Amino acid sequence: MKNIYRLLVIGLIVTLSLSFLMAQPKYRTFNQINLAEKKQNAGKVLSSDVCFIFKNDEVGIPVNSLHARFNSAIVSVINNGGFTSIELSHKNKVINATGKTVAAGDSVTLCFNLAKKAPGAQANYWQWDTNGTPVGNKRVELAGSYSPISIQPNGGNVREYIYKKIITRPQGVFVGMPTDTPNVGWIRYKTADRKYYPHNGAARCFDLIATGSSITKPFVGEHKNLHVKKHNNHLLGEVHALKLAIIANDSGATEPTDTTALGDLIYNDLTNPSDPCNGFILRKVVAFVDSALTYCDHFNPGIHAQLDTCVTRINRAFDGPYVAVSLIPFLIAGTHTVEEVPFIHPNPSAAFFKGRLTDRSLIEQIPSQAILQQNYPNPFNPTTTIDFTLAELSVVTLKIYNMLGQEVMMLLDREEFDEGEQSVEFDASHLPSGIYFYKIIAQGSGENQQQFQAIKRMVLVK
Repeated sequence: MKNIYRLLVIGLIVTLSLSFLMAQPKYRTFNQINLAEKKQNAGKVLSSDVCFIFKNDEVGIPVNSLHARFNSAIVSVINNGGFTSIELSHKNKVINATGKTVAAGDSVTLCFNLAKKAPGAQANYWQWDTNGTPVGNKRVELAGSYSPISIQPNGGNVREYIYKKIITRPQGVFVGMPTDTPNVGWIRYKTADRKYYPHNGAARCFDLIATGSSITKPFVGEHKNLHVKKHNNHLLGEVHALKLAIIANDSGATEPTDTTALGDLIYNDLTNPSDPCNGFILRKVVAFVDSALTYCDHFNPGIHAQLDTCVTRINRAFDGPYVAVSLIPFLIAGTHTVEEVPFIHPNPSAAFFKGRLTDRSLIEQIPSQAILQQNYPNPFNPTTTIDFTLAELSVVTLKIYNMLGQEVMMLLDREEFDEGEQSVEFDASHLPSGIYFYKIIAQGSGENQQQFQAIKRMVLVK
């Protein structure tokens, strides 16, 4: 009896443990390579999965074949309903299903992936037969269920969504520590440029900025929207990716949305007591890295490699395929639970975030024509932002001219941009006060091959 009781208790514990694990929330992080991707046309419906229920309503007559014609071509058979053979004909709109006996009053469900993208799939007509002899009359207009198959978002969609729908401009995202301390630097990212990633250079502090093929200068002050080619630093890329993951979860763009936020989880690697990230919540890890990047002289050189290992592990822990729970509002599914990651731990003392789900949509309303916006701020000193929106994938040139019509700067030289909203920073530190003009030339390379030119005026006041 004791053994039976012990087995029952053990079984109950195992069941509760499995239930607990299954109920645990899954978190989501990003990797640099995905964040460097061109965005997908996420949400575009490619086809639909449709199921039809065919009932044998012939009284007392079993059937063993089904003939049906659909109002859409069948791409593939998802569920054959138990029929051993399904032959397609008439441009894949007609089926002849054989090899299964369906008793009178019974039903059979067949599911297909159809070329039809919109709802409204149906069997225009269908009929049973037995051993080649038709049974009863043809039935018509049998409606099926509808499940659209859409393009899933990728890292490029996530990057653009975070920068365009969540991050406040002109503040942006800081990496490093903004400070009045002389001879140190930091970065302010304000746009959704995919050239921020991926970094593969040695992990280090913000030491030097590349100004040419072999020319560098000290990394001092604020640098806006810094591309990889200006400072290739793997630690920079990883902490930037982790910041975006924390921002996304705080705003409700990634799961989970009803429990401890990603940024409040605790990092602690019990197998490596010397890990510099141990004991910190992930927000503190990011803050630690910011300090180490900016204040080169305050940290031992080896710390940057250690921090790079720590942050990279965090980013990999919850990385995985991009699966949208919803596009309106935009919500990306989590990938792994805390219990699956030995160096990440729950934080019982963290307050739950409330109201993290928003109604923001991933799907942009793309205009039929390109648009050049007025720069902001205007007047400005010495930097301003120029926004433009493209109706399709385009090659863009953006130039600055003075009052005499002389070109004073080339901001974009035949650079490729995706459709949608885009931003470019203009730094006029080396120019005198005055009136300037910015001109955009965009050559579409998408379906419409749209050409676009526009000029706007701006004022520099120093």
